[in-house]
Amino acid sequence: MPTRAERLADHFIRCAGIAGVYVDADGAIGAVDHVSLFGHPDGRVMFCCAAGNQLKVAAMANMRPGTGQPGGMKAVRAAAAALGIGLTGIDDVISRASAAVAAVSLTIADMQRTGGMKELNREFKAARAADPRLRYHDFLHDRKAGMLAALAREK
Repeated sequence: MPTRAERLADHFIRCAGIAGVYVDADGAIGAVDHVSLFGHPDGRVMFCCAAGNQLKVAAMANMRPGTGQPGGMKAVRAAAAALGIGLTGIDDVISRASAAVAAVSLTIADMQRTGGMKELNREFKAARAADPRLRYHDFLHDRKAGMLAALAREK
């Protein structure tokens, strides 16, 4: 089961609009509209790009057939270069998303230390009055998700 931090990192990636082009173990090239931390088939190499570019890269790469996974990867890189589209490895995307989660968590910790949580706690009390089943850590998780979405839109 994914941790809260992993779910937040995945949320950040979705909000940032990161799509992907993959090459499977046999060299087949495909595209996904949203990359994720979860559910990657074994043996796939994922190249990430801005949403909307994945289909262009995959289509052009499929016109330059290679042999096996190395040939597919070479075709993807060549297609992206020809189109002027930057590619980023999935590990780098995950690392950046994790860093964004850490930054938001540090912001919350700093707010707790300096008394900046007063407004947030008032919002929680109002939300709890409307839904007595609401738990504080779920409320705080939703706030972090909102902060990450705003951060993703900035980038």
